[in-house]
Amino acid sequence: MGIIGAGMSGLFLAHHLAAAGIDYTIFEKREAAGGTWHDNTYPGLHVDVITRSYEFSFARKHYWTKRYAPGSEIRRYLTDFAVETGIREHIRFRTEVQLATWEEGAWTLTSPGGVTERFDVVVAATGFLHVPKRPAFPGTETFAGHSWHSSEWDHSVDLKGKRIGVVGTGSSGIQIVSELGKRGHHVEHFIRTPQWIQVKENPKISLLEKLLLRVPALAGHWDRKMAALRLETDGSETWRLVPGPEREEMNARFRAKLAEEIPDPVLREQLTPKEPLGCKRIPKSPDYYRVVQRPNVTPVFGGVQRIEPAGIVDSEGERHELDVIVFATGFDTHAYMRPMGVVGPEGLTVDKLWAEGVYSYRGVGLPGFPNFFLLNGPFAPVNSIAIPTCLRDEVGFLMRLIETMRQEGYALAPTEEATQAFCGTVRAALPDTTYSLCDNWYTDQGGTPIIWPFTRAQHVDQYADASLADFERFEGRGALFDPAQS
Repeated sequence: MGIIGAGMSGLFLAHHLAAAGIDYTIFEKREAAGGTWHDNTYPGLHVDVITRSYEFSFARKHYWTKRYAPGSEIRRYLTDFAVETGIREHIRFRTEVQLATWEEGAWTLTSPGGVTERFDVVVAATGFLHVPKRPAFPGTETFAGHSWHSSEWDHSVDLKGKRIGVVGTGSSGIQIVSELGKRGHHVEHFIRTPQWIQVKENPKISLLEKLLLRVPALAGHWDRKMAALRLETDGSETWRLVPGPEREEMNARFRAKLAEEIPDPVLREQLTPKEPLGCKRIPKSPDYYRVVQRPNVTPVFGGVQRIEPAGIVDSEGERHELDVIVFATGFDTHAYMRPMGVVGPEGLTVDKLWAEGVYSYRGVGLPGFPNFFLLNGPFAPVNSIAIPTCLRDEVGFLMRLIETMRQEGYALAPTEEATQAFCGTVRAALPDTTYSLCDNWYTDQGGTPIIWPFTRAQHVDQYADASLADFERFEGRGALFDPAQS
């Protein structure tokens, strides 16, 4: 099997393949494992779900320093996991697959220099945060100082005494401004549209907690305690999914917290989003609201008009002289495996399949592409369920499919009918959700939020009731379909 990407998804899948005795190769364009956690090294980076929920259940660690772990610790966790499990030996680093082509019952993967290899099954474990979205502000190329995207942080630049502009109000922008502001740097935060921000304290994990988590029974108690805390702070998972009192209560809670954190009524009004709560991904920070009121941090409302050699001209025409500009402007979240090309039977390409917007069968399959699967593909619950939990469901389903293919001797792809039925069910539920209330990074070119609009339990159930009637059979070649070659 060929796996594209050695981030969390690729490593999770590799672990299960190894346990099943299935040979695999991982192709990784970077020089190390970790995916987006390898790329992103900006100041203040931390995971925004409780760290223990972000671990693999089969690979617990106890070196975490905070309830929401710093990015450096997540990066270490993933690279250590690859080494300790032997997965690293199966990774081809600095090898970016450029093309996957279905030929004579198998996939040919083409790497730079025209190097090709054939695989029975290919899984795109590329994630959705690997293609930086760079803004096209007029004059960007004329800036005389240092500038970079948040995922490409230039640690060679000494920020001491520098005037720093941060563009973007998503999770990255909020975390960067919070951290740089606390360090005493001069920071100007360019805010085109203010975001709802959840104030979440991030306490250190005590030695006692670390010891408790080593005892399974006590760890279970701690997990239940954290689940109760999450319910108290985040509300139930349904307030985003259906209108009603829970949604109204969450709106009231966020407004009350904003009033508590920002006593100045003018600044509070400027920081109050005009968009409904939950229509965008909610950044989480223990101290952004406090930091933005510091004398060394200046919020600039209205966004960027253009960039000049000396800095940024805002939407009101005011010039801001800067030495560094950080573009915390997110990613092309609908790229998935692209820019890699994928060509299936009869010349069908992924670009053609997705010409009017991205979609998939249950987040893992594409009609017309036999034995080509995705992890965290379109309509996966990337905003509502912790990634390892989502992977547990998806990879469990893929492993069952692989066993079926081994037994029956056919390659499989979801039918167009089953895929459209799945998409239709999802799209019918979306209008009730908060995700449909504004334009956001989930939204595709046709205006559909590409997001899971159901509960965790329903995510489990969708794989439990999956039927082979949903799949089209193709003739396959190779060891997977011929035990004599295994």
